[in-house]
Amino acid sequence: MAYFKDLTRYEYSKLPGKRLGEQYNVGWLEEGASYPTGDVEPALVEKLLALCKWPVNRYRGWHGCHFCRENPVRIEDSDGQFCLGDGEIRVVGVDEKVAYAAPNLIYHYVVVHRYLPPVEFLNTLRAMTLRAPGEIRALESIEDFQNGLLSVETLSSLLRRIAESGKPPVSERSRAAMMDVAISIDNARGLPDIKARESMAHILSELARALRKTNP
Repeated sequence: MAYFKDLTRYEYSKLPGKRLGEQYNVGWLEEGASYPTGDVEPALVEKLLALCKWPVNRYRGWHGCHFCRENPVRIEDSDGQFCLGDGEIRVVGVDEKVAYAAPNLIYHYVVVHRYLPPVEFLNTLRAMTLRAPGEIRALESIEDFQNGLLSVETLSSLLRRIAESGKPPVSERSRAAMMDVAISIDNARGLPDIKARESMAHILSELARALRKTNP
């Protein structure tokens, strides 16, 4: 995994659908590069775990830990066993103007290797209201579609899969909205091209607005 000094500008992924305000690196550690150590309060560790279990900007394959050579890094909680090292998390400021991008290995670094993230990151994490992982995945997929990175068929299938399975976890209200939109997308595909595009743009804009307003 690449090494980036804490609080430098995030540039690991330049895909437009993965950007949110000004983004800064946190937790991109590497053997041989020193890092601050200390204790992180338990409530913030729990928040980190919730984010790291359902990463965004997922990779192909796994990145292991440079320090203890575990690959992939496995964690287990009441929901079962998960592997880390396959994606990133975003810790986003309340005004969404600043976000911190970290590999989801950051949970392992904090718990096992006592990595102490910057105070700016911890304060933002403390103030952040966690959204259901399924809603985050849906919003990211809508952005990918809008930026030409995802086909309408794939988007419809993904929304339907989340709604039907509830995985990643999602609120009941959002599940219903996703299923309605998946059906509406399929219906819109039968319209003439211009009307279909206009209809889908409106449908997805309304869904994104609803998901951002949903309380976790």
